[in-house]
Amino acid sequence: MDWNKSVFIGKVKTVPQVSDNAGRKQAFFKFTLNDRTQGANGQWVDKPMDIDVFARDKKADLIEKYVVAGQELAMECKYINWEADGALKHAFQVLNVSFGFKPRPAEPQQPVAQPGPPL
Repeated sequence: MDWNKSVFIGKVKTVPQVSDNAGRKQAFFKFTLNDRTQGANGQWVDKPMDIDVFARDKKADLIEKYVVAGQELAMECKYINWEADGALKHAFQVLNVSFGFKPRPAEPQQPVAQPGPPL
């Protein structure tokens, strides 16, 4: 049995571009990860690495509503590839995403006055 899953923690590099393809919503964006390697002097160096990511349907709705450039995410993805215009293309499809925060309401809410303690 083959498993095709990867877990990434990094930052969203570009604003997600949302499109409708044959009735299926899709969100595309670039995601930046750190590739930690050991340099010649023995020090660990982080090199940024960009990957192409997309989400479909309900995940695309979540990405459209809550994801902005520069935001940190943890994602479970699946690698896919396809041929277009005679060239092999590849990307990672979002299977699961963790935002790391509670989404804010769309409109600011007025605080509700709390009654004081009994006198």
